[in-house]
Amino acid sequence: TYTNNRISSSGTWGDKVVTVSTGDSKITDEDQNVAQALLFNYLDATDGSQEEGTLLAENYLGNGEKVSWAGLVEANNKIYTSVIPMGMSKYGIKKWPEAVTDQELVTKTDGGSGSGAYTAGVIPSTQYPDNAYVAIYNGTNFNETPVIAKTDKIGYACGRMRSQYYQTIWAADNGDVYVFSPGYGRTAVSKKVTGQKPSGAMRIKAGATDFDPDYYVNFEEIGTKHPIFRCWHISEDYFLLQLYKKGAEDMINGGTSADVSELAVFKAEDQTIMPVTGLPADGKFGGEPYGEKGYAYMAVTVTTGEKPAFYKIDAKTGKAVKGLTVEADAITTVGKMEYLSK
Repeated sequence: TYTNNRISSSGTWGDKVVTVSTGDSKITDEDQNVAQALLFNYLDATDGSQEEGTLLAENYLGNGEKVSWAGLVEANNKIYTSVIPMGMSKYGIKKWPEAVTDQELVTKTDGGSGSGAYTAGVIPSTQYPDNAYVAIYNGTNFNETPVIAKTDKIGYACGRMRSQYYQTIWAADNGDVYVFSPGYGRTAVSKKVTGQKPSGAMRIKAGATDFDPDYYVNFEEIGTKHPIFRCWHISEDYFLLQLYKKGAEDMINGGTSADVSELAVFKAEDQTIMPVTGLPADGKFGGEPYGEKGYAYMAVTVTTGEKPAFYKIDAKTGKAVKGLTVEADAITTVGKMEYLSK
């Protein structure tokens, strides 16, 4: 068995399955403010052994803010992760007071609710919503100092649903890493720094350690002109996009009730979008699709009493066709396992 309390990101690194979460470290200051940390678990797939690790999340980017990670991508003998700045903790404000860009951003009282709850004396959201950061690691664990690729052409790169940060960085088959941003900085409200960047994508070419200055896509200017919610790699340079069906305004104001039922295929090299057709009108999809050899496989559940089924989406045409029907009430995720003989 493999048990972990909480996972915010996961991926593979060679023969290891890596899970990442955020939480309290063992570091405190004289006021007993606790520093936040990135908590790792490495599961070795060859022998089942496990190893744990901790990395300070405070001031990770050198701007005083604590961070979380969204997604782990193994490509070009490296690991890439999207780094999400999340404002300043009491520990961070005390240790790096010069990093506070405006004292009015520091909360005077407790507030928020659920996963958005905060206490007085913190900056509850990032001061840098219109920047995207990718950490690039070369070794076999996260103890080394990474290279940080930064751009101000797009906002931070992750999908969001309540406290969950979804992966939106993926590698094409040629090793180029594509970084997708929904443009969530625009959802900030009172006493927060409001972002301006639309939903977009940039690229880190295979072997490079910074963003390609010649590549930029604005999703709100192509296709249906809708921002992305989530995305996944299919194969080659094709990506499956899940979009806000009613546009940016619904993303900004709709919260968790926003309609994210639109699917499209994005060909990254050509910077073109093709809508997905053939899915049932009342179909509901979620979880992780699976992509290979030019096709994306997605689990779809309908509300008309039919059994759920897998649909096969052709990346080159965008056409979805019904595949296997499943004897179940609902299905959410599809994957593939291969038997590797010793």
